[in-house]
Amino acid sequence: MHWFPGSAPPRHLKITGAAPAFGFERCEDQSCTVAADGTASSCGRLACPSCGCGGTNLATALLLDAAHGVEVRCSCGFAWVRETQPSLLLSALAASG
Repeated sequence: MHWFPGSAPPRHLKITGAAPAFGFERCEDQSCTVAADGTASSCGRLACPSCGCGGTNLATALLLDAAHGVEVRCSCGFAWVRETQPSLLLSALAASG
């Protein structure tokens, strides 16, 4: 596993279950990797750009004051900010106000 994004993107692994009993499964597409923004190249799922894992190991928080993004934290310790889609942002704003 990569702890910091390197030159080669990590392979995508799907994570199920809850800590400490995570289940690990490779993505259906063996060539699926995770880009720096956290998007898996083949399936489009959200995954950690550092370790390649995506699923129940990720936690998100809406950031209204930081360019309307979503902070994503992985159980490996890596965190990053993704821009939200306009429809998701409007739904969140409507629910909070």
